Amino acid sequence: MEVNTRPSIVEQFWWRAALMAGGTEPARRARDLPGLPALAPLPTAAERAASLIREYIFEGKFLPGTPLPEASLAQALQVSRNTVREAFRTLMNEHLLAYEVHRGVTVRWLTAADVRDIYALRRLLELSAVDMISDAGAVLDAGALSAAVAAGEAAVAQARWRDVGTANLRFHAVLVASIGSARADEFFLRLMTELRLGFLAVSDPESFHGSFHTRNKELRALLDSGRYEAARSALTAYLEDAEGPVLAAVDASGGPAADS
Repeated sequence: MEVNTRPSIVEQFWWRAALMAGGTEPARRARDLPGLPALAPLPTAAERAASLIREYIFEGKFLPGTPLPEASLAQALQVSRNTVREAFRTLMNEHLLAYEVHRGVTVRWLTAADVRDIYALRRLLELSAVDMISDAGAVLDAGALSAAVAAGEAAVAQARWRDVGTANLRFHAVLVASIGSARADEFFLRLMTELRLGFLAVSDPESFHGSFHTRNKELRALLDSGRYEAARSALTAYLEDAEGPVLAAVDASGGPAADS
């Protein structure tokens, strides 16, 4: 059977218009498009649900071991159960939720291996940020850093220790943002959300968050004054001292057995 290779009427129109304009048809189309505005991608319902649950974990509103009933969440968020399941899959891939037979989905407990891994990555990113500020002229948002300290101060004054922890996480996210990488920012925020699960296992949040809030202020002062070598040393000691209590808390939390 003979195949019809004749251009359609629409194709003939485009080619004739292009020839009349002195160019090819694809070039003609390209010249007609630059004025179109870029459209920001809209998040799906599952992405919005995942974002909300993630935010609740980041702010310490969902504790490790908290059950997340699928039907109740679907009703509260006014979405389908399939949407909730999709959000669950996303957050399980981010190590924030866990599924157990007969228990369903719960907020995940960290293990000692998780804590060690998180702090190793914190050192990699945060110390690199200080190095880039010092050596490569990376820009640190001093205003955002001061705002995180101020938020911590206000929370300390009202003994809102979980909020002090949230301000702490935001302080270090600002530091990493000086690297100037959107991917690093997104990764670090996910890492800090996971670390919040370790913070929530600490039995004395006042002592823990209060002491590190003070050290955040000292670190900011070193960075503000351009004493980058001292800031790097202070941050190295800071991360070392912070890891120990979180490891001990996770070991004593009653969650999954920590890896040795």
